Amino acid sequence: MRSKKICILTQPLWHNYGCLLQAYALQKCLKALNYEVVTDESPRRFLTFTEKLIDKSKRMIAYYVLGRKTVNPNPFYPTEKSWKRICNNTSKFVSKRIDTVDFFNGNQSSSKEMINSFDTFIIGSDQVWRDSYSRVETYFGDFLEQGNKKIFSYAASFGLSNWQFDRERTENLRELVKKFRAVSVREKDAVELCRDNINVEAKWVLDPTLLLSKEDYISLFKDDFTEKSEGNLMTYILDYSEEKNDFLKLVESEKKLKSFSVMAKENEEFPAVEKWLRGFYDAKFVLTDSFHGMVFSIIFEKPFLVLLNKQRGSARFLSLLSALGLEERLIEEIDNFDKELLHKDIDYERLRKKLLVLVEKSKGFLIDCLEK
Repeated sequence: MRSKKICILTQPLWHNYGCLLQAYALQKCLKALNYEVVTDESPRRFLTFTEKLIDKSKRMIAYYVLGRKTVNPNPFYPTEKSWKRICNNTSKFVSKRIDTVDFFNGNQSSSKEMINSFDTFIIGSDQVWRDSYSRVETYFGDFLEQGNKKIFSYAASFGLSNWQFDRERTENLRELVKKFRAVSVREKDAVELCRDNINVEAKWVLDPTLLLSKEDYISLFKDDFTEKSEGNLMTYILDYSEEKNDFLKLVESEKKLKSFSVMAKENEEFPAVEKWLRGFYDAKFVLTDSFHGMVFSIIFEKPFLVLLNKQRGSARFLSLLSALGLEERLIEEIDNFDKELLHKDIDYERLRKKLLVLVEKSKGFLIDCLEK
C-alpha cells in the first residue's frame, strides 16, 4: 500500500551541516514524489548538574577503561542560552527548509497518538546506528509494535567498520529489524555487517544529499543573496591538527590559492548553511576530512582531497569514492602524499554518468519501499 504520512528519524537537526542537508535532501526528494513527510528534529535537552556528572563519568569509563576512542571523554555542555546563540543560523535553516516534529518529546519512546499519526517510518540517513552517537534501539524501531506500521532504513550508517554490539544487544537488534520492510545502508561494508550479525540482506544506496542536483543547492544561497567568502581554497576540517595545518599550507603554496573556512570554533555561532554551501560553489579547490565535505565537493564538481581521520573510519569515504573511481583522492598518510595529485583534474563529465546510474538505483529503492 502506498505510504501517505511519513516520519523520518535521523540524527538531531542541530548544527552539523551534513546532517542538516541530508535531512533537507531526503525530504525534498520525497516531496517531489508527492509524499507528505516530516522529520524528527530531536530538540536539545539540557542536562542538570547531576546528569552532567553521570554522563561525564560514563564517557570517562568508556574512553579510558573500555578503550572506546570514538567517545569524547570531555564533552562541551552548553547552557540553553549559549546553545541558542550557537545554533542561531542553523536553526533558521531548519525552520525555513525542513518540516519537523518533536516525535519523542524528550523520551525514548513516543506516544501512541504520535505514532498513529504516521503510517510509514524511514530510519536514516547519517550515523543513526552508531552506538556512541545515539540510542541505537530507537533507530531500529523499538517504539513500534510488530508489523502495525511500515518501517525501513534509507542510507543508515553504523559509522564504523566493526560490529559495536554485544551478544545480547545483537540478538535484540536481530529481532527488531524483522519489522523492517527493507534495509539500506550508506557504507558498503555495512552490507556485510547486516548480513553477518542481524541476518539481513541490506542494499547499498547513496547518501540523500546526492539525490539532489547542484542547482537545487545553488538555489538555496542564491535565494538568500549569500555573500561570497574571501578566498578560493575551501577548507572544511572537523578534526584539526598541526599536521593537517601544515598540509594546508603546502596545498596553498602548490595551487597558489588563498584558503578560507566556513566553520565555527567551540562555543561560537555556526555560519549559515547557505554560507557553507556557497563556499563549495566559489572554491577552486577543497580540502576536507569530512564525509559531507567530500560529497559536496563532488556535487559542485570541484577538485578536492580528503584527509582520512582513522578514528572516524574510512568506510564512508571509500564506499562512494570507489564507486566513482576516485579512491586516490583519499589521503591516508600525509607523509606519503604525491604532490602531482594536486594538479590532476577530475573528469566530472564521466562522473556525472556514473552518478546518474547510482541516483536512479537509490531513488528506485525508496520508491519500491514507499509504493508497496
